[in-house]
Amino acid sequence: VDCFVGNMVSALILPILLFSVASVRSDCYDVNTIDRSARDDFCEQPVFVNFAPKTEEVKMLDNVCHTLFPLPDDPDTFHLYISRVFCDGSNDVISQIITQMELGVTRKTTIYRTFTDYIFGYAGCDTYLVYRCPNFGGKPDDIIVDIYGVSPQCRPIGLSCLRKVEEIIKENGLPEQEFYVLPMKLPHRCVTQQLCLQPPNPFYNKLPSHGLL
Repeated sequence: VDCFVGNMVSALILPILLFSVASVRSDCYDVNTIDRSARDDFCEQPVFVNFAPKTEEVKMLDNVCHTLFPLPDDPDTFHLYISRVFCDGSNDVISQIITQMELGVTRKTTIYRTFTDYIFGYAGCDTYLVYRCPNFGGKPDDIIVDIYGVSPQCRPIGLSCLRKVEEIIKENGLPEQEFYVLPMKLPHRCVTQQLCLQPPNPFYNKLPSHGLL
């Protein structure tokens, strides 16, 4: 399958610590994953976060764009850039390393946290549901359970699809919580070319303590 990857820079230096976790923590919720992989996101990118747990930080966001670049020596590992546009028009970029563990399950690492993402449902509206379980570094105190939606479409999720989201969450035995629909009114600022970062990472001080989205 031909996938658009944009122009790529061959050299990449990033001060990021990779944690090798052999097994998923026992305190993760047992959800039913679906057949979707990081390579699917790569082929359909850019991918946008269209809803997330309602927190004060999330409510400042207008849109969040994910773009992936495969590592040259490992087809199951990607460098993920998360470009966030805030409602005031400002922008920041977060970087993560993402590794495909199995279909529907990925391990993501930042300099602060390591967590496992489970894709556990499709709600229509091109929206896939992701449940995030922390492996190292914990989760924000104002989030009951870390669930968010991703879509290749840069538009807000519809009301009918939100009802389907609620059904899927209930079917998987996850706690109910309030979500925030990202408005996506401002132009996105997706990263279309892999960044070459020399230590110290210029985004270091902008990274939130919990590696949001």
